[in-house]
This record gives sequence, C-alpha cells and structure tokens, in this order.
Amino acid sequence: MAKSRNNVVTEGLSGMLARQIVFRQRAGQTIVGKAPVRSQKASQAQQLHQQRFARAAFYAKSALQNSALKQSYAEEAKKRSGTTPYNMAIADYLKAPVIDAVDTSNYTGSVTGEKIVVQVSDTFKVTGVKVKITDHDATLVEEGNATFQEGKWVYTTTVVNASLTGDKVIVTATDRPANVTTKEFIL
Repeated sequence: MAKSRNNVVTEGLSGMLARQIVFRQRAGQTIVGKAPVRSQKASQAQQLHQQRFARAAFYAKSALQNSALKQSYAEEAKKRSGTTPYNMAIADYLKAPVIDAVDTSNYTGSVTGEKIVVQVSDTFKVTGVKVKITDHDATLVEEGNATFQEGKWVYTTTVVNASLTGDKVIVTATDRPANVTTKEFIL
C-alpha cells in the first residue's frame, strides 16, 4: 500500500481501476494498493467472520442513530488518529471486554462488607460487572453487581462464607453492545 500525496489526478479517488489498482480514502488520505485476487470461494470461517462483521456494521449504523451514543463514540474517536465514530462502534461490537485482574486478597468470608476489586478494560465502555461466589460444590453463596469506583469495579460482599476452600469467584463483564466475558477464579 502507498499513500498518494499532492496528486491532482488521484486526490479523493476511491474504487478499483482496471482490476489492478484500488484507491481508498482513510483519514483524509488517498491510499493506493494492489487489487485483491479472489482465487477461491470463502471458507466456512471466512463466511462466519463476514456475517459477524455484517452484524457489527448493522450495530454501528443503529448505534449512530442515537444522538447521545453517537456523541460518545465521536468523543472517543477524536482521541484516536484516523478513527471515525462508525469505526469505534464497529470495534466496540467486535471486541468483548477483557477482565484484566481480580483482587480477592481482602476477601476472607468471615464478615460482610469485604471488597473484591475487578479491573476490566474495553474498546469503548464497560457497562456492568457482576460477581458471583460459589461453594466448592457449585452451590451459590452470593452474587451481585459491582460498582464503578475510581477506575475499578468494586463488589461488596453481603454474606458470611465460613469455608473458602475450593470456592470460586466468577466475574462477568458486559459492554455497550452486550458482549459478555466471564472468568473464574478459585479461592
């Protein structure tokens, strides 16, 4: 790929020329590249990816109809060079949140009100984090929503848990397009 600069003939041009050269517009620049060669039908994995991308495009178009959401995507896009609100919405749809860390060091189970701190990142915005604690035999001890405090999600326990051996903390994070990520931690 090459960038076309100060060329009055190709400025603003987009599309394919003679099935050999492709012109694209990205961030106000004309990008020139070789035309792709399609030698065979798309594989099953490629077809699934194309369908997923089509759903992402549909989500992006729908999300940008909401003026408040469009403004939020626009503000985030300004922080990134060459990114549009539409690109941000597509990236948000395609990437689920990532649970970076779960701090259970302050959780002993002996009293209520103990804190479990979760760090979650996402392309755009995490809308919710749920924490579930189960016994060693998968019996529910407690569950609830974490609250966003100082850049982290904090869950405050509500039940005394006498035995932590083999217990699990299951963290579920959700973002704006309803992508869900779940991670389990054994205490």
